[in-house]
Amino acid sequence: MRLTAQIKKATDGWIDFRVVELPELVAHARKLDDIAGAVRDAAARLTGRQGQDFDVEVRY
Repeated sequence: MRLTAQIKKATDGWIDFRVVELPELVAHARKLDDIAGAVRDAAARLTGRQGQDFDVEVRY
């Protein structure tokens, strides 16, 4: 499943983002390189699927 993460804001050392395909998903990361992994982990918890089932595109 393809997921698109869009950065909402970056303050206080945290990056907040939303996922277009799963608007109820809530997650944050400290570094840009960590966003895709955070999305995979949160999507896996939310849907009950495996993290590797998700292909994440990060939009800045």
